[in-house]
Amino acid sequence: MDPITHGLIGIALSTLSGHTMQLNDPVFLGCTLGAMLPDLDIIAHVKGRFNYLLKHRGASHSLIALSGMAIGLSTALYAVFPTTTWTTVFFWTLIGTMSHGIMDILNSFGAELLWPFSRKKITVDMIMLTDPVVLSSFLVSFMLSLRTPNLAQASSLSALLISALYLGYRHLGRIKTRERLKEIYHLGERDQVKVLPAMYHPFAWNFILYQGGLVRFGIIRNQTPTICRVLPKIDRNNPSVSNALEGNLAEIFSQFTPYYHVIAHSSDAEECIVEFLDLRYWTKGDFLYTGNVFLNENGEISQEIFHPLPNQAGVLLSY
Repeated sequence: MDPITHGLIGIALSTLSGHTMQLNDPVFLGCTLGAMLPDLDIIAHVKGRFNYLLKHRGASHSLIALSGMAIGLSTALYAVFPTTTWTTVFFWTLIGTMSHGIMDILNSFGAELLWPFSRKKITVDMIMLTDPVVLSSFLVSFMLSLRTPNLAQASSLSALLISALYLGYRHLGRIKTRERLKEIYHLGERDQVKVLPAMYHPFAWNFILYQGGLVRFGIIRNQTPTICRVLPKIDRNNPSVSNALEGNLAEIFSQFTPYYHVIAHSSDAEECIVEFLDLRYWTKGDFLYTGNVFLNENGEISQEIFHPLPNQAGVLLSY
């Protein structure tokens, strides 16, 4: 979720405490700043987009870190504005930081909530990184609260209710889409289908079909699917694929995305190229995040490259 939506949600939640939206109110500041604080991991962007992608929503978004941030921020705010109890400030700051983690797992990027016990990013694949309905609901609530402070709680509750109903609608829509795809493509018991929020298309869904020896990626709008890419099933018996899965790039993809695909490409030379694809994001006719593993004639990894953006120079991994 984008920082603006996080901040607006924090503001809405703070009004439920009964405190006013004042810059000298520690509850308002704690809940609002707490809702945005975890995204300070953007400083990882200083070392490049690749480093940012690896660090973003990692340890900084874990339940341990979110709790630690709430303790630190509430203590600092209480020291500057001791107008209420520390416990009250901490509680509402914790509400803010936890709201950040909850909102981030709603989209396909996910967050490492269980770090350090698990590096897996938890996601429920419900909405886009920036959802116009959620953003608009809380933006209207914020504007109404500024104009009519007496309606702050009511407008915040309305925004929360609208967002909850919208998420319920999205959930039912995803179930309906999954059943529609099963019907259209005659999926059997051994076949699988994954339905994900489409990038930049709030009322469409991406889907991944695992059927027979093929993996189909597509987008469905108005219950009408379009296949964008057809891929061969991962051949784990292929020595090149097996060797590539032992490398650094494979470890990155396994932590970075729950939906990645691996394809071995033969070249005219004696080396082999194994391509890694993140199946979550499709834009401008290609997957957003990809990577290549180059193996020499002996099947050993000679080079690994991660591509953080399509049609741009990749990042060479040290090996």
